[in-house]
Order: sequence, then C-alpha cells, then structure tokens
Amino acid sequence: MTVVRTSMTLGKLALRTLLWFPLCLAAWYFSAPYHVAIAGELAHLLLNGLQPGMVSALEQTGTDLAFVTNLKVQVDAGRTGLLVPEVNPLLYTYGLAFFVALMLAANTQWWKILAGAIALLPFQSWGIVFDLLMQVGIKLGPDIAAQAGIFGWHLEAIALSYQIGNLIFPTLIPVVLWTSFNRLFIKSLLGSQAHNTSTQP
Repeated sequence: MTVVRTSMTLGKLALRTLLWFPLCLAAWYFSAPYHVAIAGELAHLLLNGLQPGMVSALEQTGTDLAFVTNLKVQVDAGRTGLLVPEVNPLLYTYGLAFFVALMLAANTQWWKILAGAIALLPFQSWGIVFDLLMQVGIKLGPDIAAQAGIFGWHLEAIALSYQIGNLIFPTLIPVVLWTSFNRLFIKSLLGSQAHNTSTQP
C-alpha cells in the first residue's frame, strides 16, 4: 500500500496540539457538568455490578458526585447516619481535553472525535468507581470496609485499580485512542519524517 506523505511534521503536530490544548481544556471544564453526569451514571452501574446494593442513589452538585450508600456511620452519641462519599470526577476525565486536542491537531473527522469521547467513558468511570471503593475499603477504616464486605485480597485489588484509574488511564488511553483513529495519518507522518531526514545533506 502506498502511503501518501503529509506536509505535517512531528514538530508541527506537537505545536498544533499545544495550541489546541488550552481551548480544549477550557471547553472540557465548562462542559464538565454534562459529561460528568454521563460518567457518573455509568460508574453507578459498574458499582452495582461490583458491590450490589451498596449504593442506593447518585447525587450531583456541579461537578462533584455524591454516592448515597447503605453503610452506617456514627454521627454523634447514639445516632447513626448513612455514609455519602464524594468523588471529584475531574481527576479522571481531563484526558478528554488531551484527546480532543490531539485529534484536532491531526485534522481528524468530527465523528471520530465523538466516538473517541464515548470510548473514554468506561475508563473515566473506572477511576470514579475505584476512588469510591478506595474510600470505603481503605481510607475510612476497617469498620466501614467490613460493612461493605471488602477484605483480604480485595483491598490490594482496589488499591491497584485505583492507581491505574488515577495515574494511567487519564493520560494513556487518550493516546491509544488517538493512535487507533489515525493510523494512516501516523504512517504518512512517519514516512514524511523519514523522507525529510534522508534528503538532508
């Protein structure tokens, strides 16, 4: 297959991405209540699969998500209440801005941007889910973890999944999706880069 060379270089691609990124970051931030709502609902479904019955409702205030659980906590002497942990989903959704900036820098069709944004949702929801489970299973103490039925190897699995959702998915998955949607562009970019290098004296 013949690869058509593009006039864009790696340097131009990096510069275009840097120029697009602040605009994409602003758009991501101001639209956050909407895409956070979708990621939150998906996270609620995943939680019901992992910990059936633990979360009874999901509440959203701005960009913050609050999960109403059936776990009991001591409010004051002789009184108990239900635990309502909060999660900041922006920690797990900022990769959307990076992904869109990469796609715009490569002049990708709009439908691929939309498809990639949808594909990011499960990974964003993963981060939200394991942020909540990290709070319930580890941060809030053994009494809460016992109520939730989290113990033994579950604690290690939650800690590892939390790190993946927090450190790896927000930055790695956007690049993976960009690569999968732009294979021909990347081939032509690398081909042009090799051609330019070979023709230099």
